[in-house]
Amino acid sequence: MDSGEDLIKAWADDWTSGDLTHLMSLFTGDCVYEDVAFGVVYSGTAELKSFAEGMRTAFPDLHVTIEHCFSSGQYASAEWKMSGTHRGDLPDMPAGNKPFSIRGTSVFEFVSGRIRRCSDYWDQTALFKQLGFMTS
Repeated sequence: MDSGEDLIKAWADDWTSGDLTHLMSLFTGDCVYEDVAFGVVYSGTAELKSFAEGMRTAFPDLHVTIEHCFSSGQYASAEWKMSGTHRGDLPDMPAGNKPFSIRGTSVFEFVSGRIRRCSDYWDQTALFKQLGFMTS
């Protein structure tokens, strides 16, 4: 990869294509992946891969589009849009075949040309409303 922005583009492309092998190759072995909205931290590529497999099972048509991105040295940030259809069960969230589209941002830290840390910030309420788990 040439830059942080290239890594972020590959990150979004891999989430969209479901190429989890390539997605894992973008991260350091000791990576930290934080889902701030759910309050969960995944440590290392094994935990990250398990999370990614769950996401792809729940949302097999998951699509991530980078809206804006910037990189400076070992840090970067991206504003993104994520969409898909809830076709597989999640803990306490049975599949309802409902579509969703949410916006969020991620903050990245890079080490030796790979992602060392990714923290995702997004609107959990918007997702829950669209999937039918919250009415107001």
